[in-house]
Amino acid sequence: MINKLQLDDFELSYTSEGEGRDVLFLHGFPSNMFFWDDIKNDLKDKLRVTVVEQRGYPLSSIQNSIVSDFNIENLSLDIENLINKLNLSNNLTVVGHDWGSIVAWSIACRGNVKIDKLVSICGGTEFPSSNIYDNLKFNKGHHYISSFQNPEEANKILSANLDLFFRSAYRVTPKIDYQLIDLSLNNLFTTHNLDSKIHNIDIDSLIKHFKKGMTQSISWYSNIDYNLELSSQWRRVHDIEVTFLFGENDAAVKLNEKMINRLNSSGKNVKVKEIKNADHWLPLTHKESVIREII
Repeated sequence: MINKLQLDDFELSYTSEGEGRDVLFLHGFPSNMFFWDDIKNDLKDKLRVTVVEQRGYPLSSIQNSIVSDFNIENLSLDIENLINKLNLSNNLTVVGHDWGSIVAWSIACRGNVKIDKLVSICGGTEFPSSNIYDNLKFNKGHHYISSFQNPEEANKILSANLDLFFRSAYRVTPKIDYQLIDLSLNNLFTTHNLDSKIHNIDIDSLIKHFKKGMTQSISWYSNIDYNLELSSQWRRVHDIEVTFLFGENDAAVKLNEKMINRLNSSGKNVKVKEIKNADHWLPLTHKESVIREII
């Protein structure tokens, strides 16, 4: 059963099942709360498992929204309110994938709720400024994050063929030379080859879920410069136990020496692990690695 938490200007959708130690799951882009179903079903007989559909995604959409509604403080405050409302205080582990990882890290830094452990998957601590991406040009255009600075235009491109978009986003990524990959919107999200494999996810369900478009979820990316300004007020090195999991073949988030150094300098109790033969969709393909970190 999907529950609703009434916040200032919208309802946050979530499920909470089971009893015992608390674990909270935060999805990324382009996913939804059902992304965690297999892992949730494996854990709900052992733990209390709470899963959120985050701000701006279809089950938690906002009427008459503006781009700044989707800044990191609002995203964090939503989850902090849910943690307090449900009293998720039994040795809480927060698990975030992709953008969910960044929200989870921000909550940890803000220190408004108690988190015992953080499991960050295929994500990081914070996006750099948009001009970093603006300087990256590929054969088929600018970096996709540069394109996402205009969420309405990006949504028009992606929503024109949602089947193609989701098949492109969830295709299996082989081991590649990261220096040669084209990270433009057109290459990553509109060029699925029918001969390419996709991960075990229900594409038809995703199409129905996002039938009204993705402007609000894309708007998360449009706030990355504003987020740097906001987070400067509370960004800190904390001592919460953290495990960062990355896929060896992840095209979107590359685990290099610079990334490892940044992660290890962001917390006092950080482990970084790379999973072989995994790509960005590690929770779908290597759920045992995720569950191992939670348990």
